[in-house]
Amino acid sequence: MVQLVRGSVGMGLAVGLAALPVAAQSMALPAADPVGISRSGAQVAYGYSLEAAALNPALLASLKEKGGFYLAAGLEMSSTQQSLESEQTSVRNSYFSYDRNRTLGAFGLAARLSPKLTLGLKLDEPYLRHGRLLDKAPSRYLGDGIDLSARRLEGQSAWAFSPNLSVGLGLGVARLSYDSSNVMRLNVPNDPSLPASGANAVNGLVEQRVGQSGDKVVPSYSLGVRWAINPRWTLGFAHQSGLKGDLDLKAEYRAVPLGYYANDGLSTAPLGAAARATILLAGSTPTAGSATLELPSQTTFGVRHRLTPMMTWEADLKWTSAGLRVPGFATVATPSGTVSAPAELPRGKSHLGLGLSAEVELGKFWTLRGGLALDQRSVEEASAEPLLGGTRTAAFSFGAGYKVWGGEISLGYQYRQSEDQDTRRLTGDWSARGFDPTPVNRVRMEGMGHLMALGFKKTF
Repeated sequence: MVQLVRGSVGMGLAVGLAALPVAAQSMALPAADPVGISRSGAQVAYGYSLEAAALNPALLASLKEKGGFYLAAGLEMSSTQQSLESEQTSVRNSYFSYDRNRTLGAFGLAARLSPKLTLGLKLDEPYLRHGRLLDKAPSRYLGDGIDLSARRLEGQSAWAFSPNLSVGLGLGVARLSYDSSNVMRLNVPNDPSLPASGANAVNGLVEQRVGQSGDKVVPSYSLGVRWAINPRWTLGFAHQSGLKGDLDLKAEYRAVPLGYYANDGLSTAPLGAAARATILLAGSTPTAGSATLELPSQTTFGVRHRLTPMMTWEADLKWTSAGLRVPGFATVATPSGTVSAPAELPRGKSHLGLGLSAEVELGKFWTLRGGLALDQRSVEEASAEPLLGGTRTAAFSFGAGYKVWGGEISLGYQYRQSEDQDTRRLTGDWSARGFDPTPVNRVRMEGMGHLMALGFKKTF
């Protein structure tokens, strides 16, 4: 039986590796605590680890101590770059801009009530995506800003059928937050308070950023199983529910107009265009787009092997569903009609991910950790754009733990590098006739990011 299980595990991992031509990216975070980050999230079968129980609640039953807790805080930094081939220019966002960085927080708690039942509580952030393009980015008309996050709080329970077999359940809520912005050009007639017509001709354009934001609390759940085949081999299974809600979005103008142009969209604006544009904007109403935000579910199968008394490794195969959908961009209702973005952000696609981690115990005080994560493309290649990303990416991580003060201080770091991608669908000219794509212009998209956290765990 054990040989059959081992053979099935090996075959499953081989199939997963064959399905991953190169590394890939998604907006899912591997973890929000330093231990999970340093393992690149590969830990659903990692027994005796309170941090791993955030992904698989069944692992609560494997804890050696009667209880414990951990607290963690961290930072996510990312950067994007767009290079326009026709002009040989690049537009890059800085790591140290506020719009390119977000803080992270995590918390975990466990208490064994009986030899069979262990309860827990977790706070984590399963999804995070944010970005702000510069004012002159080639793709600004297709969306120039996004800020998406999910903060999840779940009560957990684990039931041990035996020392080797346990199941777990987590129930709770997640707070979804979403903000997006896009740049549009509005036609400015000679009389901006009236609709454009033959007698009220358009005489210039104004470029304006419009944004929307909202949040929603939605239910969430997680399921898990842990089976220790023997002291060296352990299998784990975990399912994290998708998150979906209709947000209460509010739309507004963002800052001052970005520029004024003639009807061709390129030349200098005619005299008086700025004053007329001010009247036009005052008489127009920003309106939020569609309200539904949906984040995908994740299902993970993992195998852990204690190679030596000092070293343990784990391999996880993760399936992410196709349930990624973000709200449509805000629009502006003007006296001449509604103006909207030329395109919406793409829907997600289901994809596989592979995670590998290793942990080495050095004496009584030090523990070293490392990990690797590969994911397939999370959006169709023909729909790729810089805000949601979704191109293939590799992630590498490392970290360390030091036992002190009756607990352990841990530090974790992960570097993520997206695959460069060339596309011809991001650029266009916006004149008085509307948006006109320019598919002859090729744009190269690049992205990278850093994830780091510091935490303390105490057992009792």
